[in-house]
Parts: sequence; structure tokens; C-alpha cells
Amino acid sequence: MSSSDTRVSVSFQTFGCRSNYADTVDLQSALIERGFGVGEHIDGAAIHIINTCSVTDEADREALRAIERTRRRNPEARIIVTGCLAEVGSAKLSATGAVDAVVGPGRRAELLAAITDYQATKREVSVPRSAKAARRGGGRRQSISLDHPLSSHLPGPLSGAGDGAGRARYHLRIQEGCDNFCTFCIIPLSRGSLTSRPAARILEDLTKLWGLGYGEIVLTGTHLGGWGEDIGSSLYDLLCAIEEREFPGRIRLSSIDPNDLEPRILALFARSHTFCYHLHICVQALTDDLLKRMNRRYRMKEVKDLLTNVRESLPECCIGADLITGFPGESREELDQEIQEFLELPLSYLHVFPYSERTGTSAVHLDGSVPVAERKRRAARWRALGERRYREFTESFVGRGVEAVFERMSDGFWVGTSREYLPVKIGLETLADGEIRRGAMYRALTHSYDEQDGYLLCELFDPEN
Repeated sequence: MSSSDTRVSVSFQTFGCRSNYADTVDLQSALIERGFGVGEHIDGAAIHIINTCSVTDEADREALRAIERTRRRNPEARIIVTGCLAEVGSAKLSATGAVDAVVGPGRRAELLAAITDYQATKREVSVPRSAKAARRGGGRRQSISLDHPLSSHLPGPLSGAGDGAGRARYHLRIQEGCDNFCTFCIIPLSRGSLTSRPAARILEDLTKLWGLGYGEIVLTGTHLGGWGEDIGSSLYDLLCAIEEREFPGRIRLSSIDPNDLEPRILALFARSHTFCYHLHICVQALTDDLLKRMNRRYRMKEVKDLLTNVRESLPECCIGADLITGFPGESREELDQEIQEFLELPLSYLHVFPYSERTGTSAVHLDGSVPVAERKRRAARWRALGERRYREFTESFVGRGVEAVFERMSDGFWVGTSREYLPVKIGLETLADGEIRRGAMYRALTHSYDEQDGYLLCELFDPEN
């Protein structure tokens, strides 16, 4: 922003999941539309938006540290906190004395009002509406409203500001909230009950995003597989509607629970070229006892049958899984059993999380707490196994054709992601000027594996754009 720019500057810090980043991008676009200057730099900004995560107690502490740092660096600025901690931890935020406003996630109108009132001099911390309702003993709390169009100022690939910058794949949120109440999770309290966006609105947004130049759209949500449960539909119905539109790009699913990945979804993927051959499945644990203690809605037989079905239906599919280690009651014998199960499963990679307590969840009351240092050791062991498996899967694509969306330039390469969620790169010296367009999809031939960074080196051929 130039020194002559008179726009009010707003900076963003975003923590946590894709839903939070989707909230940030949506808010940034709405502010640009209203004439604000949007960026990431704290120093000099008139308003700071801190979009918080509250998935663990440590996430709360991280957010509070960010608030304190921001207040020290810019004592005259207006600090507004949103995200999950704003929904479930307003008392913590009020106690800091450093926050001007608190607005729970997704309430865009209230958040915009707090921002546009930036000249207010008196700091007042607002209590999230859901917290007030909870004190009144209200029943089922509906999640945030998702039924609004994308901002008319939504930027195309890599042309945005703040957290929207540098993203050549767009994460489109299609639902919010969750009713599962896993014992380790605070999300039903922070994000509310399951709420689905109407299919017609999702299809409208996809049309706009393709028009902006995005070659890949990632469908995301708090409980993605639950889309449609509240409106008499299903995720399969939505995917069929998307397939029927014959959009020019590709669709990727974000994380999905095993019990939500129906055989008919796999059959649709197998006969369609619209959807990416990549499924990230929230398994979380690999023994029945652990799954039961987590209050997950499936057992290992269902997980094994599902993964076998995925591999048979989609032989080239990249299959990832979330896994929590060090959960209360997880013995060393149980850990060894889980590792043996993993070695026999057709998984391509793991996202590993050492268990971290979250006040307000039932897991904190379970017996058999695992020492923190042991949790970290187990996580390191799991990550080594997952990295080895991912390397094996990636190397199996050497010498093969892939479809890639290229996202950025780095150290003399264009780097991107294949349909199978593989990291690929092309040397700039092999390209003619202007041959790559950010966010567009291209065909490429892989020829080697770079052991230093884990990327597949490739050459461009037959570009589709």
C-alpha cells in the first residue's frame, strides 16, 4: 500500500483449519469490496483480525500469545478476534484486556460491523450469541449461515491479498458444524450443529470460480460427509449434480469420515474425470478399543473394507488418513498393534497428531493419560512410517503422465499438485515465456524423483489451457 493510500488498513492472522481460512478469504473479499486495504502486516495496520482455532488448549494459548504480540507491536490498533476461541472462550479473551471486539465464527454481518466501527475508542468485548444461548439453557444450536454469494471482488488465482494470496486452488466451504461429538473434539460447541449450503448456491459459486481461472476447487466443511443431512439430501447427490454440469476443472474432496464414504461415491469417482483421485479419510485410530474411546462411528473391519474397496475401485488413488497418537489409554501394545495394521493397509500417507487435551471435551476425563514426551515419541515414529509410505507412492509415478495445477514459482521451478495429490515441479528453463498460467491445469510427464524435496520432476506436454 502506498504512502498516499487513504484506505483503512486491515491485517489478518489465521490459525487452524480450512474452515477458518475460508472465513478469512470471504471476509477479505467483503472488505476489499467496501474499500478497505487488506494485508498480512501487523505494523501500521489500523485494524487487526485474529481468526482463532480452539481445537486444543495449546491452540487457545497460541491465539492468546498472538493477541498479546499484536497489542505490544501496535498498541493503538483495533484488535478483533473471531474463530472458534471467540465462540467458546470469550471469557479468556475478555481477561486479556487487549481485545476490542469478539465475534464468533461465520457471523459476517456482525464482524463487518465491528470492523467498520474502527474509530470507536472504548474497548468492549462482545459475548458470542451462542454462549448467551447456552447460559439460557437453549437447545440445539444451529451453525452459522452459509447462504450468501461469494463477494463480487473475490480475486482469481494468486491475485488476492492477505491469506488469499498465493492460493491457486480454491477451498469452497459447502457446510458447517458437526453433531458427532467425538470425545476429543470441541467443534460441536464452537461451530454448532450441522448446516449445509444449498446445492444451487454451491453450483453458482463453482461457476464463478471456474470463470476466475481456478483449475481446482476443494470442497471443504467441518463434517464434509454430512452435507445434506439437514436438508434431505446427501453428499453423493451434490457430487452427481456437479458431475452433470461438466465444469472445466477438477474437484477435490477435503477430509471425510470413513462411514461417510459410500460405495456409490467411489463408483462415481471411478467413472468420472471431474473428481481427483485423492481421498483424505479421518480414521483417527487403528484399533477398535481406541475408536470406541474416541466415540467414532465405525470399527476397524469397516475401515479395512473401505480402504480395500477404494484401492480396487481407484487403483491410482492417493489415500491419506488422520491419526491421533498418545490418546488416553493407548498402551504400547496397542500402539504396536496399530502399526501392524497400518503396514497392511493400502494407505499412501498419514497426517499424525499427538493427542492434546482440550478443556470441555470428555476425553480429558478418560483414564490412562500418556505422558506428553511419550506422545511426541510416538508421533515421530508414526511420521517416519507415513513419510516412507508417501515416498514409495510418489516414486511409483515416475515416468507417467499426470494432470497438475501449478501454484507458484520457487527456486527456478514452477511447482504444483497433481490430481493424485502428488507434488510436481517443472524447471523454468524448459518453458517458453508465458507457458504456465497460475491455477490452470496442465498435462505433464514425470521423469524423476527429487530426493531433496520429495517432488516429481516433469516436463510439460499437451497443455489444456
